[in-house]
Amino acid sequence: MINARTALAVLLSGLLVTTGIAGVAGAQSSQKVTLTVTVVDSDGEAVGDIDLMATWDVDGGGSVNETTRANGQALIDVPDGARVVISVDDDRYVRNTPYVVENASTSEIEIPVTESGTATVEVVDSDGPVNAAVQLYSFRSNSYVGNTRTGENGQYTTQPIEQGQYRLTVLKSGYLRNRTTLTVDGDVTQQVELTQAARLVTFSVTDDHSDQSRPLSGTTITVAGNTITTVSNGEATLQLPVNSDYEAEVTKDGYETVTRSFSVNEEPVQQNISIQRTPTISVQSDQTQVVVGQSVRVTVTDEYDDPVENATLSIDDETVGETDETGAATIPIDSIGQNAVTATSGNLTATVTIRGVDPSTETPTDTATSTDTATPTDTATPTANDTATEPQTTTEPTSITGPGFTGLTALVAVVLAVALLARRVRHP
Repeated sequence: MINARTALAVLLSGLLVTTGIAGVAGAQSSQKVTLTVTVVDSDGEAVGDIDLMATWDVDGGGSVNETTRANGQALIDVPDGARVVISVDDDRYVRNTPYVVENASTSEIEIPVTESGTATVEVVDSDGPVNAAVQLYSFRSNSYVGNTRTGENGQYTTQPIEQGQYRLTVLKSGYLRNRTTLTVDGDVTQQVELTQAARLVTFSVTDDHSDQSRPLSGTTITVAGNTITTVSNGEATLQLPVNSDYEAEVTKDGYETVTRSFSVNEEPVQQNISIQRTPTISVQSDQTQVVVGQSVRVTVTDEYDDPVENATLSIDDETVGETDETGAATIPIDSIGQNAVTATSGNLTATVTIRGVDPSTETPTDTATSTDTATPTDTATPTANDTATEPQTTTEPTSITGPGFTGLTALVAVVLAVALLARRVRHP
């Protein structure tokens, strides 16, 4: 049977083992390596008394400061495998960019430095100082050491930078870019003059609904407070300041408004803009009046007069039909009076009014009805001009009341008969 002393010994042994393992793990996570750093100038000579700061982000991050000895060397302990960034902090020598050690291990490294200088850039135009953007690019380190703006006085002064050759670029909206070379051999000042300029921008506006785009005249383009209108070929032109960003608003009656962002650098600009008509639908009926109980054909088209398929047709919120691939549908008219037929396609609607009429009381005006009554020609009454100009001669009237005899004619006939009788008596 295990006594108490033995049990205590086992417990202590376990604690010691556990502590030892934890200690080993901790030692492994914080294992250090030594970097032997030598700082040299542009001639390759070792430089002493240079302050160095090394930083890393493993194990929660950390940093250490060291100063080179007379032989230009410094020993820096850093975490094994860490990415270490070494910066130079000195009044005489500088680096435009820190020195980076990837995957640190015990090794020797050489860090070159250059004598420091400063550059003051003064930007002006014909009217005086200009607040502009300044970019300073180092040919030695292949990096930008300045990318900022001047103050209102048009000046910008760098922090201490490496002496050497730089590319100086000065930019401002509305001005031509100025690019030159700057030599820093101490504390130097360089003046840069900017020139204002503009370039031609050509806008071409088309309707691209069909396979072949169609130029649109009368389109209004508003940009930078200027308003221009396209001509028959769909084009309009405008001079705009260089090295600037713009936003153009394109409007035309019946078309959707389009906004286009673009830049004007130092070359002429061509802006091709396509717009399309504002989505709409329209509905038409073959007849405006229909006998109640009969049907009528209606057609739905879009903003380009193209047929609208699957448009819903309704009267008083009741669906009465749906258009086919030709945009047409035949719907019933069941109510007397005005029937508002509404066509719906997506979120678009259109309405046409069709009047339902009662056939027992009225006739639809859409049905052709002749208002002229023809008179048969065989019962026409002749006029005076229809009477023959040659009078008929009757030798012996058969009756004084015969056809064609009026009262006057009969009287004349009697008188003539009496006269003839008297003549016979006088001359037996």
